Amino acid sequence: MRMENGDNRTINPVNIDMPMSDVRLVVALEDSNGNFRDVVVDKVIVERASKYDIKHNDADKRGRRYIPGLNRDLPWPPREEPKYEDHEVDCRRLDVDEVTFTPVLLEEPFPGSIIDELRNKYSAFRTRHDPEYIALKEAQAAAGTGTRQGLLARAASTPMQELIAKNKRERAERQKDLTEEQLAAIGEVMAREKLAAA
Repeated sequence: MRMENGDNRTINPVNIDMPMSDVRLVVALEDSNGNFRDVVVDKVIVERASKYDIKHNDADKRGRRYIPGLNRDLPWPPREEPKYEDHEVDCRRLDVDEVTFTPVLLEEPFPGSIIDELRNKYSAFRTRHDPEYIALKEAQAAAGTGTRQGLLARAASTPMQELIAKNKRERAERQKDLTEEQLAAIGEVMAREKLAAA
C-alpha cells in the first residue's frame, strides 16, 4: 500500500462508519486514592431546569445532567456561537425595511397571466380561463347542451335551489364595477398617503 499510494507513514488511518449504538460517554472519575481514570457511563439522567431557576439562578436552559448513584454533575459541552459573515450579495436591513412598492387600484401588481400560472387550471377559485374554454362554454350555453351531470342537476333542482340561483343572478346584475372617476379618486388618496408616509 505504501508503494502504491506513495505514503511512507507507519499507520494509515481509515474512516469507517460507526453505528450510534456503539457511541459511549467516557468521563474521568476520581477514585478513593485521588487518581483519575476513564469510566464508560451507561446512564445519564437529565433534569430540565425550571423557568425560575433559569431566570434567578442563572441555570442552563438545557437543565442539569448527572450520573445516577454518584450524583455527579456532568457539564454540557460548550456551545459554539454562530459566526455571521457579511457578503457582497447580502441584503442590508435598511434595504429590506424600505417600502418600495405601494399598491394602487388602477393597475394590478403583476399580470393576470402569472396568477393563472400559479393557480391550478382546474381550481374552483379561478376566475380567468383560456379563450378556447370560454368559447366552448358559450357555445354549449347557446345550444342548450352541457355535461350530463349539469343537465340532470338543472332538471332535478328544488324550489329553494331555484330561488338561490335567482337571487345570485340578481346580485350579479346589481353589482357594478367602479367607474374610472371613482378609481382615479381612490388613486389620488393613495398617492397622497404615500407622499405623507415618505
